[in-house]
Amino acid sequence: MKRSLPFVLSILMVLLLVPYPAAAGGPASSEKRVVLTIGDNDSRSGSRYNENLGLWQYLANLVGVEIRYVYMSDDDYDAGLSSGDLPDIVATSKNLSRILENGVALDADPYLKKYCPNLLKGDARKTYDVFKQLGNEGDGFYFFPSKIGYNGVGYDNESSARGYVVRWDYYKELGYPPINNEDDYLNVLLQMHEKHPFTEEGYPTYLYGTDNFSGYDTAFRAELSLDYWAPYKYQNNIFSNEVYDGYADPAHSMWWASMEWENKLYRAGKEDGSYDMELFTQTLEQFDAKVCRGQYLGIHASKGGLYKNKVKTDPDTLAGYNTVPTSATNYYTNVYQLLGNGPGFMWFISANTPHKKEALKLLNYMYDPDFVRELTLGRRGETWDYDADGVPRMNEYGREQLDAYKAGSTDPENYFVKWGSFDKMPSNWPLLRDNSSHPDGYSVDFATITREYKAATMSNNISKDICEHYGVELPTEAFYEAGGMDFRNDCGEAISSCTSSLNREQLRILSEADAILQDIEVDLVLAETDEKWEAIRDRAIRELVELGEPQVFKAYQKMWNDAADVIVPMVRQMQIKNGVTPYTPEEYADHSGDGTVEAPAAPEESADSPGDGTVEAPAAPEESADSPGDGTAEAPAAPEESADTPGDGMEGQEP
Repeated sequence: MKRSLPFVLSILMVLLLVPYPAAAGGPASSEKRVVLTIGDNDSRSGSRYNENLGLWQYLANLVGVEIRYVYMSDDDYDAGLSSGDLPDIVATSKNLSRILENGVALDADPYLKKYCPNLLKGDARKTYDVFKQLGNEGDGFYFFPSKIGYNGVGYDNESSARGYVVRWDYYKELGYPPINNEDDYLNVLLQMHEKHPFTEEGYPTYLYGTDNFSGYDTAFRAELSLDYWAPYKYQNNIFSNEVYDGYADPAHSMWWASMEWENKLYRAGKEDGSYDMELFTQTLEQFDAKVCRGQYLGIHASKGGLYKNKVKTDPDTLAGYNTVPTSATNYYTNVYQLLGNGPGFMWFISANTPHKKEALKLLNYMYDPDFVRELTLGRRGETWDYDADGVPRMNEYGREQLDAYKAGSTDPENYFVKWGSFDKMPSNWPLLRDNSSHPDGYSVDFATITREYKAATMSNNISKDICEHYGVELPTEAFYEAGGMDFRNDCGEAISSCTSSLNREQLRILSEADAILQDIEVDLVLAETDEKWEAIRDRAIRELVELGEPQVFKAYQKMWNDAADVIVPMVRQMQIKNGVTPYTPEEYADHSGDGTVEAPAAPEESADSPGDGTVEAPAAPEESADSPGDGTAEAPAAPEESADTPGDGMEGQEP
């Protein structure tokens, strides 16, 4: 099989786990059930899995199984890949090439029509078709990606989590000054610090905080417009889908841009102590504590801890973090994820399972828009039903229970506290998204994904302040009216899910390239002059060129372009079908990432160069979490935000 797209597909199988035969919708409780095991090697799932929720009991009964969920350590997972002794279903983002090489995944293709027909219908069918178009004739179907459909819609009662993020109460105090570029942003942060060198509780404030230097902030700025979620440091422009070398091309690199931004902050704040030198050494818990105390005047992404703390004692507070509406940043929404949420998050059925029929049946429900609607809004007849005209509507009880749940109710008798909901699903579980189209012509979630519902249920003070100041109904409208653009053109996550594995030598080169950049990170941030910063940069790029990294990128770029030729037209077709018109080159001309720094020329490539794209890759090496080797891993962790992330006026979407 063509390892070139290993990872293209995904059947959705959400983790179920319930040994509760009493739930309605399936075989009688006295019936002896098959025990279906689900092994999860991705820690992003376990913390959000709750076997007591009614929806999982319901699904287990529909399939007629008892579900057992286990978390697999990397050692357990690696041993299973070698021996073939695996759970019935496995969720992972690691070693996808090795799964195919070792033959441990079931080729589900011969069984789909009979046991998983929903994969061959609607939006899910497009995912299947991509796999077939990119594969060789006769290739099977092995992988099932997570959450096919739209990640975010273009209207919401919360604004983007990424961009020029400020402490909103201080920003309002300054009179909402416009932020149209990085220099404007820095000036606003300096003004805030002049007025507030300490928090109300006496803690020192700092210009800016971040929990990583990967470029999570700079990627979303208009001058770069990069898709953060990509393997290695090879990111694409979200409008043109052209891929760039983020190692040796500083003009198109979110990492180099992040280093430049941090250096600018350091030089602005070194004299008065407003640059937080503990950013290099503090733990994530210490960083989060400063965020919750409001010590950072700007941060790399909106987090909700400060607002949640303050609103408990001041119901009218505006203390919290929010992104400034501006055309200078891009809004992560309207993203059609043809191959699911982020490159590499895949599920497969074990080739050795004695329960392939049950596994496929479970996945079939996860692709069923009727089931996903019930998962999201409760069971038909209990919380909602169709009216005489065939329109799906919540009943009075369902609406009351859903509104209370969305408002944060923890009442153990609340229907949705007991049942669960789509927004509690881990981001790597196979599933149609709740905003997918249902065959009845309405959204799967017809109740809450509407402009009217978003406006009526907006409770966040910062969101309300944005609407009042900018004269809009929803915060997202302020962003669009300021000239902001979203990710509707972006196909990066799907394309990177389909690129071939790099070979052992190429992976070695990229590992050394990462080490070169990591070694100069602190030196770049603390450089005292532009000349010193540029000297460090130029020396590092020469090392990267001598190492051969640009040749590796050349090979990767060819694989990228081959996949893009198939995927980009399909995503564009889906966007137009759904009424989301892609941006034209004229519209995104100012967001094309036309930086000014020129990297040194790459050396001539010899015939046996590690990056010439012609050398047959040897067997994939064992991959550590730090050195992915399957062409899809390890992308930066998609922002399945922590529980305290959403809540102060920004979206809690995952990528």
